[in-house]
Amino acid sequence: MKYRIQHPEWITVSFQGKPFYGYDQEWYGQYRQKLAGCGPTTASVLAAYLDRKEWHIDTPGQQSALALMETMWQYVPPRMRGLYKTRWFRDGFCAYMEEHSLLGRVDILRVRPFHWRTPSPETAGNFIAEGIRADCPVAFLNRHDGGEPALSTWHWVPVTAVESRDGDWLCTIWDEGHAGVFSLSNWLKRTRFGGGFVRVTGTKDLVKL
Repeated sequence: MKYRIQHPEWITVSFQGKPFYGYDQEWYGQYRQKLAGCGPTTASVLAAYLDRKEWHIDTPGQQSALALMETMWQYVPPRMRGLYKTRWFRDGFCAYMEEHSLLGRVDILRVRPFHWRTPSPETAGNFIAEGIRADCPVAFLNRHDGGEPALSTWHWVPVTAVESRDGDWLCTIWDEGHAGVFSLSNWLKRTRFGGGFVRVTGTKDLVKL
């Protein structure tokens, strides 16, 4: 079974005349933002999707996306070593949702660096799938790539699709304008420092065109 967000075009922007999947922290103006801005960038992708879903606010190009990224930096700012805890992402994103009258519940699933406390692939896969079924990208914090080629260590990305196949869960991520796929089972087994997931459920399409 495969689940996808229903409207990937809402978070696909026009950049240099071509479609660009998601947003890019390199669009920030300051060096520290470019270096540590993956968290607020991913949060901006989720916010853009919810803004479009609930209020029909579009972010069609790089400049409108960057404006949202600058706003989100105030809600989900990196700390000294980056935004390396899922609860920081959750708390900041909840504040954004409340102040922008967005409905929904924000949940986290931690993946701790001790493998005896790691959630099973089924638990993590279902957590992601429930978020995707609720029609919102799921934020993924990866503190170590676990040998998965599609992932970058110490990085946040949005998950836009997940598929259960042969006992594994294959997750589609968007990063730097491109789509990639990684094995959730392999990542959970091999990651050294863990990470986690943040999903938003319970949202509604409030405005009808």
